[in-house]
Amino acid sequence: MKRRVEGLLRRALEEAKTKGALGSETLPPPVVEIPKDASFGDLATPVALSLARSERKPPRQIAESLRAEVLRIDGGQWIASAEVAGPGFLNFRLTNRFWAECLGEVERGLVPRGVEKERILVEFVSGNPTGPLHVGHGRGAVTGDVLSRLLEASGYEVSREYYVNDAGNQIDALGRSAFVRLLELYGGERPFPEDGYPGEYLRELVVAEAENLFVAIAERTGAEVPVDPEGRRRFLETHESVAVDVCGREASRVLLDRIREDLALCEIRFDRFVSERALRESGAVGRVVEELRAKGLAYESDGALWFRSTAFGDEKDRVLVRQSGELTYFACDIAYHLDKLARGYEKLVNVWGADHHGYLARLRAALRAFGHDPERLQVVFVQIVNLTRGGRPVRMGKRSGEFVSLREVLDEVGVDATRFFFLMRKSDSQLEFDLELAKQQSTENPVYYVQYVHARCASLFRQAEALGVPVPAFEEVDFERFSTAEEGELVRGLAAFGDVVEEAAGEREPHRVVFYLVDLAGRFHRFYNRHRVLGEDRDLARARLYLCKVTREVVARGLGLLGVRAPDRM
Repeated sequence: MKRRVEGLLRRALEEAKTKGALGSETLPPPVVEIPKDASFGDLATPVALSLARSERKPPRQIAESLRAEVLRIDGGQWIASAEVAGPGFLNFRLTNRFWAECLGEVERGLVPRGVEKERILVEFVSGNPTGPLHVGHGRGAVTGDVLSRLLEASGYEVSREYYVNDAGNQIDALGRSAFVRLLELYGGERPFPEDGYPGEYLRELVVAEAENLFVAIAERTGAEVPVDPEGRRRFLETHESVAVDVCGREASRVLLDRIREDLALCEIRFDRFVSERALRESGAVGRVVEELRAKGLAYESDGALWFRSTAFGDEKDRVLVRQSGELTYFACDIAYHLDKLARGYEKLVNVWGADHHGYLARLRAALRAFGHDPERLQVVFVQIVNLTRGGRPVRMGKRSGEFVSLREVLDEVGVDATRFFFLMRKSDSQLEFDLELAKQQSTENPVYYVQYVHARCASLFRQAEALGVPVPAFEEVDFERFSTAEEGELVRGLAAFGDVVEEAAGEREPHRVVFYLVDLAGRFHRFYNRHRVLGEDRDLARARLYLCKVTREVVARGLGLLGVRAPDRM
């Protein structure tokens, strides 16, 4: 919708410059907005305000010049009227022909606007394989997945990636925790690690994988595994260091498999899983550290190796290699992001938890140190999820001992509600997820409210077929028959769909699609409840059937972008 008027406005700016009415060397982008107050018109532009300083003219004078050019170029096709308002806004009211053409365009499908198939890598979830995905991971997973879908719909070439933190301190803690649980099975005891993973899920995993763990330990040590419990206890105590390492590797492998299962249940796919352990073992991280040394950007202090990140805008220098000789996660992340860029991606979009806010500056500093534009890395931060049940907080899961898992929420409320509810707030705002509301089969439930639009339209088309009234094609519709406020409101909502998708993708804000669909559902339900579609006036019935046809199509596409079903019956 906006694209059409932006084109007119762009031509008007260029014509005004050619004629000498504008003297600015560089013209501003022809920004068009939907006014918050509908009394100001259908669309408005503040472009005259942007030009006021460089033109050294009053904004209203500039707006008047642009108004004349727009009306001349358009010739009454799309612009019914244009007026200068306030300090220099130019407000437009649009013709029925404009709205009709917008509906036809929406029905035919979105026209992607991606920048020459720009390649974008979206990395999301990247949860440590030390336990089940919790609801916070779930929100990040859905955010990343829907953002990927939006970017693809907007014409970009998108890859989805999961970075597996399967090395370092947390995997070591997982190994020590799993070792204690394995030892307990055979009567042994060890103090449980203070930094360990006490959830029941790990105990169950160790019981289920005990034989596989013993086989793996035996392969590493060359020792034979005893059959009796006492012999197994002594075997584990004798080979403790190997057993801890094996337990960490095997437990993380099994947990990653379960993470993949949970993601698949949530209709989320990845093109690639990248192992931090493999990245380390390939020597890529070591090479990055050595290159920083060679550039004079790494120095030793207090027994550790530091990156001079303050030289590139960070608030303090960062450790690359600890006193123990262990590489830090940060060193690995530098290597991983350089690898992404080496694979030819123009933009890197990461979806991170809100607790990683301070991490962006140091990673951008590292990219700058290697000669890359740091703005190629963009991060969408996802805030925590507060689960409630009828307004009362839900504190813990049944088996995690520490959190509510994504699987528990999926099992209780289903995939559609889970995905929809995770996007009901901007990602960097805390989200309250009411489990009881998500399960309601009523219009109080936002996902049901939107899906009901699709089902209502499908039911209407079944009625029309029974009455022998065909759903018309675009060319068969008399758009002049739309005369009510509710029809106009619905038409305007439908026409905005393409803009919403493009803006949601461009701003990396997938929640905009949810907001749009809830608003569109309200417009449709008001129209449907106040006006009869299959009335005696055949031409009006055909026009309204077409309006319902486009509505169903838009709702189906919008829900499809969210990974939510569009049912024909409810």
